[in-house]
Amino acid sequence: MNQHDDHEHDASVPKRSPISRRLFLKGSSAAVAPSAAAATAATAATMGIAGSAAAQDATPAASPMAGMGSSNLAAGDTPVAFFSMSEAATVDALVSRIMPGSADDPGAHEARVVDYIDRQLGGANLGFDLKTYTQGPFLVTSDQTTPVEQSSARDIYVSIPVDTNLVSRYGFQSTMTPQQMYRRGIGFVDAYAQSKFQKNFVDLSTDQQDQILTDMAGDKAEGFNGPSGKGFFTQLRNDTIEGMFSDPMYGGNQNYAGWNLIGYPGAQSYYSADELKKGTDKKPRSLMQMMADEASS
Repeated sequence: MNQHDDHEHDASVPKRSPISRRLFLKGSSAAVAPSAAAATAATAATMGIAGSAAAQDATPAASPMAGMGSSNLAAGDTPVAFFSMSEAATVDALVSRIMPGSADDPGAHEARVVDYIDRQLGGANLGFDLKTYTQGPFLVTSDQTTPVEQSSARDIYVSIPVDTNLVSRYGFQSTMTPQQMYRRGIGFVDAYAQSKFQKNFVDLSTDQQDQILTDMAGDKAEGFNGPSGKGFFTQLRNDTIEGMFSDPMYGGNQNYAGWNLIGYPGAQSYYSADELKKGTDKKPRSLMQMMADEASS
């Protein structure tokens, strides 16, 4: 199945500008605020048990080709460090609609964002970028300033009320690891797609896929029980941005797709005074390539 726009090869339709995708990434942040998971002790316990069970039940099949379905992912370039083949196909389809592209105008699929996500999740730290405290108390967001007397509330060790605009200071907040979030989220996406269109996400038209993502972003997708539809969309969007624009050594941004899009030169040993003032036309270079160049010089 072609995961890009249906009219991509129609000569009568103007070619999509890279600027449109950059604006989409910028604009979607206004519609989807960063999600902070709020949990009481009971919710934390329930979600933690459910997440562990889901992770065990969703262990990838022994054969790396299992569940490949109608995806356009080939056996030679599909990540299997964490995802099963079918999970990788679904994530690739999801990020390909968040950041669409083509061979001539690369997006998330061409940049291999799914490889970046798979490497992150397949690492030794359960998908966390940094060591993260995953036990309660967890924060509960509020649009009001936290009252002083709340500091002596009897449930202080169950949850912490935090002003909404301060949420980002508290880092990752969830009873689930990123691994569990993806395992469960992928299942919820396909279940919701089946409920609306009687097909899995990878088998939908691009318009139908966009409708699923729109419902998730608006927190209107039903059946998402940890993570929420909005929470999983935000995770996907954040990881798409990271995979598009991080150094290729981490798996994404293949052929410097993201850096070429924004005109970023990557890892350079130095810039001349003139380049610092006027910019540079140096070709993008990864950290690995920089180290190899310096070792051979």
